[in-house]
Amino acid sequence: MKLLAIDTTTSLSSVALSIESRMLCKEQGLIRQHAQLLLPMIKEMLDEAGLSVKQLDGIIFGRGPGSFTGLRIACSVAKALAYAHDLPVYPVSSLAAIAYEAFNRVEQLPPQTQVLAMIDARMQQVYWAYYLDNTAAKPERVTDPHEVDVVQSPVLLAGSGFEPYLALLPPLLQKNLIRQMAVFPHARSMIHLVQSGCCQPVSAAEALPVYVRNQVTQGETRG
Repeated sequence: MKLLAIDTTTSLSSVALSIESRMLCKEQGLIRQHAQLLLPMIKEMLDEAGLSVKQLDGIIFGRGPGSFTGLRIACSVAKALAYAHDLPVYPVSSLAAIAYEAFNRVEQLPPQTQVLAMIDARMQQVYWAYYLDNTAAKPERVTDPHEVDVVQSPVLLAGSGFEPYLALLPPLLQKNLIRQMAVFPHARSMIHLVQSGCCQPVSAAEALPVYVRNQVTQGETRG
């Protein structure tokens, strides 16, 4: 399959293109430059591969959680490309992409180790979810750092912007941490997740960002 993936959920903009067994990647770390960078990066990559958008089999985008502005940018670009060429869209969790990257960077982990994928949510909060073998153990959440769940297993903490909150995590969780890794969600990891069957396609009309914070607020309002 020929798949194009884009992610702008954090300060890193990344684009990846999968052509059978070949993978091309580009990334830029310029904060607040996603809108200006994304389309030129996509064009440069497609030109390098000698492909056009209409030759692709699908569009992948980082659907969040993460920067609200970044989510909207990636989703808008993915939808526009998919609409124009009648392509399926694969929304992929940014936390799942972090977990995938973390699992594949470490050669050996203690049995039953879970990856705690985490992204700074601003407002002194964090987005987080636990993963075991690239499968989310619980739904994605946004909470204060001291409200992150404690699990009775070794924990590999991976993600973006979590460093200021380490001392605020529950003491038992801090005790269970075996390693910390700075890991950005990346478009290449999202391609691997789609190729492994972890993510299902939707139509361009159905493709939406997942903010998590809005979902929590709505749930509290109903309750």
